[in-house]
Amino acid sequence: MAAQTSLTVKKLDGTTDIIYDALVASAGDSIPAIWRQDTGQAGGKPTGLRPTFSMAAKWNGPKTARQVLFEYRYPYVTQDSTTTRYSSTDQVVVKTIVTLPQSIPSSELSEATTQALQLCGLSAVRSQTWSGYAFT
Repeated sequence: MAAQTSLTVKKLDGTTDIIYDALVASAGDSIPAIWRQDTGQAGGKPTGLRPTFSMAAKWNGPKTARQVLFEYRYPYVTQDSTTTRYSSTDQVVVKTIVTLPQSIPSSELSEATTQALQLCGLSAVRSQTWSGYAFT
């Protein structure tokens, strides 16, 4: 297993780096590793109102496949101009489950997951996701 480290992604502008700091490493099956955005646009916000990313892994019921679960939370945060208090009334939540049957060779699992996750990152898929509707 790889050791948990900070993760860096690009903002929508394609230039600015956003760093998700490693907070908690996984303590075993079903226990997520957790990252939080502590710098950049989230730096001045309370820690509980910053974007987070988590990743956990576990066996499926019959133990024929491993499942990797990703969860991303991006709170919509506002600041009251009178009290200067921050609050969040809603958040964007992205959840993904990747099922990896143990009967498939690791080279095929690598290829399948690489293609699937790259498809999710395509600009056409991202922009269609923003609309809240599937392609027609």
